[in-house]
Amino acid sequence: MSSELQSKPFVIELNGAAKRYPRKVKPASRLWQALWGKTAHGSTESEFTALHPCTLNIKKGEVVGLVGKNGAGKSTLLQIVSQTLSPSEGQIHVSGNVRAILELGAGFNSEFSGRENIHLAMATAGLSKAQTLARIEEIIDFSGIRDFIDQPLKTYSSGMYVRLAFSIATCSEPDILIIDEALSVGDGEFARKSFDRIMALRERGTTILFCSHSLFQIESICTRAIWLHAGKIVAQGQPAQVVLAYQEFLDRNESVVADFPTSSAQPSSPVGYARLTHVRVGEKGPGQGPLHLLSMVDDLKVNASFSSDPNLPCPSVAVTLHTPDGRILSSAGAWNDGFELQRDEAGAGSFQLVFARLPLLKGRYYVSVHLFCERGLHIYDVADRVMYLEVSQTGVEQGVCHLPRIWTSQAALPILPAQTQITATPEALLDWLSEYAPSLSVGKSIVCPIPQAYGLNTLAPHFGLSEQPDGSWLKTREPRWTLAWVRSDVMTPDWHGLFEACFGHSLPNDLVQHKYSNHPLAGIGAFADGKLVGFYGCMPRAVILKGQPAVALQIGDVMVHPSERGVLTKKGVFFLSCTTLLEQLMGFDRPFLLGFGFPNRQGLQLAKRQGIYTEVDQMVEINWTVSRFWPDWRVCARQLTSADEAAVNGCWSEMAQAMKSSILGVRDYQFVMQRFVRHPTVDYSVLLVRTRFSNKPLGVVVMRDRGQDGFELVDLVGAPHHFTILVRAALRHAYLRGHCKLMAWATQSHCQLLNTHKATSTPIDVWIPANVWSHAPPPEDLQGSWWLMGGDTDFR
Repeated sequence: MSSELQSKPFVIELNGAAKRYPRKVKPASRLWQALWGKTAHGSTESEFTALHPCTLNIKKGEVVGLVGKNGAGKSTLLQIVSQTLSPSEGQIHVSGNVRAILELGAGFNSEFSGRENIHLAMATAGLSKAQTLARIEEIIDFSGIRDFIDQPLKTYSSGMYVRLAFSIATCSEPDILIIDEALSVGDGEFARKSFDRIMALRERGTTILFCSHSLFQIESICTRAIWLHAGKIVAQGQPAQVVLAYQEFLDRNESVVADFPTSSAQPSSPVGYARLTHVRVGEKGPGQGPLHLLSMVDDLKVNASFSSDPNLPCPSVAVTLHTPDGRILSSAGAWNDGFELQRDEAGAGSFQLVFARLPLLKGRYYVSVHLFCERGLHIYDVADRVMYLEVSQTGVEQGVCHLPRIWTSQAALPILPAQTQITATPEALLDWLSEYAPSLSVGKSIVCPIPQAYGLNTLAPHFGLSEQPDGSWLKTREPRWTLAWVRSDVMTPDWHGLFEACFGHSLPNDLVQHKYSNHPLAGIGAFADGKLVGFYGCMPRAVILKGQPAVALQIGDVMVHPSERGVLTKKGVFFLSCTTLLEQLMGFDRPFLLGFGFPNRQGLQLAKRQGIYTEVDQMVEINWTVSRFWPDWRVCARQLTSADEAAVNGCWSEMAQAMKSSILGVRDYQFVMQRFVRHPTVDYSVLLVRTRFSNKPLGVVVMRDRGQDGFELVDLVGAPHHFTILVRAALRHAYLRGHCKLMAWATQSHCQLLNTHKATSTPIDVWIPANVWSHAPPPEDLQGSWWLMGGDTDFR
C-alpha cells in the first residue's frame, strides 16, 4: 500500500464534481462547441445534468452504499470515482489502486480470449508480467470458467463476463473496490462466492463503494449510505437512517423498488445454491388465495420447504408482510431471532413460522418468503407475494395493526409515583411487588399498574396482599419473607455469605459471574428483615428439544439459610422462591419452555411432596480402567484452538441431527469456548479429534483431571457413532497423564452410548427433574429423553 494512501485522511475526495451531457448535439454543433465553447448560434447548448456538483469524502476502510431510483446518478458517480468518466466540473482525487466492476464488458476486448483479457487488465492496472502470472491461476479458479478461458470473450454469456471481471478486480487486492449492479447477472453459486469475497475484503480494510437496489444488503454490510435522487445527494449517514428515509420516499410515491427480485429459476439444488421448493400459507398454496383471517383471532402460519447444497452452511429465511403497493409492514428473519433451520444430509429441510393471533387490522396484505444465506445477507431465492391476505376484524379500531396496551385508572387509591413507568416484561411484576408491597401498611390498598401480568393472583398473596372486588389489593398481613429478583450484574452482598453458610465454603466471584452473567436474572431471592436467606438460581441453556430449538432453564445454587430450614412446607422459603421462578419464567408462553437440574433424592422428594417436580431420569457413573493405550494410527487428537470453530460446529450439527429424538443442550463452538476453555477456575483439557489422513473432524472431547479420583470425561461433541473413537481418545489422554481410572456422568436413558471399552456403570443419587407446577411440557413427553453429562451440571 502506498505511503500516500497511509498518510491521507481520505482516500476518495470529490470537490464540486458534476457531470453534464449536451442534448441532441449535431456533429457541426459539437465541432463548433469544441472550438469556441458555444453553439453556432452563439448560445450555450442545452444540457442534461446527470450529476449535480457534489462534495464527498470517503475514508480508508469505509463501505459506502448508494441507493436511489434508476437514473438517479449512481452509476455516473461510480464512473467518476473509478476515473472511467471525467467530471464536467469540479475536482476528484483518489489515493490507492482502484478496481471497478461497472457495466458488462467494460475494459475488455471481445476479440481476445479470457486469458488474454486477464493479462490486459492486469497490465492496465500496473502489474508486471511476473505478478500477473503469480495470480492468474487464482483468478481462473475463482471465476469458474477454466473450460472457456482460452475462448474469445465474444462467445461468453453475461454471467461469464461478470465472473471474469469480478475475479480480476478482487484477486488483485485493490485498495478501493467499486461495484455497480453488474453482480446481479451472476448465478447463485458465484453470487455467494463473490459476496463472501466482498466481506473478506471489507474485513481486510478495503474501501468499498457498493450500489444495490437491495436495501437489506445496504443496511447490513455498509458503514455509510448515500441516497441520490435526480443527480443530487439527498441524504447520507448511518445506513439504517438513510434506508428508512429512502423507503419512506418510495412509499409516498407508491413506486417501490423491490428489495428482492423475483426468481424464475426452477427449484433445484446445484452446487452452491439453495432454492425454495414448496410454500404454503395457511392451508393454501401460491395462487390459491385470498386467505381470509380474523384480526387478533386467527394465526397466520407460513410453511415452506427448501433444497440446498449440503456442503454449504444451512440457509436462513425471512418472511415479510407488506401492502399491495409494496410497503413492508413487518418482517421476521430467522437469523435475527436466533433460529437455525434444520435439513437432512441431502440439504433438504423445512420450517414453519406462526404469527399468533395476527395483530394486523382489517385490510389487504401480501406475504413473501425469502431464502437467505446463513448470515442473512446473500439472497438465494424468493417467493414474492406468494399469498394475498384478506383480514377482517370485529370492532372499529383504526390503523394497520393492534398494539398490546395496558389501561389503568384510579380514584383515590395510590398507584405509583408519576415518574415511574412499568413495562410488562417477565420480571416487571415481581419488581413492582418487591418495591411497593413491603412498605405498604396493613389495611392499606394499592392498584397494580399491570393487572394482566402473568401470575399476579398467586404472587401477590406472598406479599400479604388480598384482591378486592374493585380490583385493588389490600395489605392484610406482614409476611415473614419478601421475594425479589437477584440480578447477575448486581449480586446482593449477602449472596456469598448465604453460599458459605449453606455449603461450608466460599465461591470465587469470577466463577459466580461466569455462571450467571449470560442472563440479567440470576434467580429469586427470599429476604427476612432485608437480609438474603434463600436463593433459587437459574441459568439459561439453549437446547434441542426432539429436533426443535428451545431454551431451557438450568437450576443451580438452591440455598436456604440454616436458620430458616425449619419451614419445609408450602409456606417455606424453598417453596416460595421455587414456585415464583417457575410461574414467572418457565413453561408455555413463558421465556423458557422447560428446565432441568441435578438434585439428590432428598431434594427431589421434597419438591415432589409439594407438587413442584417429578423425576424423568437418573444419572449414572461410568468407569473405565485405563491400561496402556497405543496411539490409533487412524485418528489424531490435539488441543482445541480458535481456528477450529467450523470443525466444532460441524461436529455439533452431526450430533444434533443424529440425536434429534432426544433433548440435549447446544454444544456449538461458542458454548465449548465459554463453558470450558474460558472457565475462570478449572483447567479443562479440550481436544479436537480428527482422522489422520483426510483431516475430517470426528468430535470434541472435554476432560478434567480430578487428582486421586482419576480423570473425568466431562463432555463429548460429535455424532454418537463416533463415541467409541472419542472415548478411546480420552482413555489415551488419561494414560498419558498417568491415571489408571477414567469416569464420566451420563443420564441412565442414554448411558449405553458410552458402553464401550469394557465400561461399567452404576446409578448415583443424582436425579433429573421435570416441572409439573406451571403449564409446561408434560413429564411423560420428557421421560428418558435427556442426554446430559457432567459438563451439563451446575459447574460440578
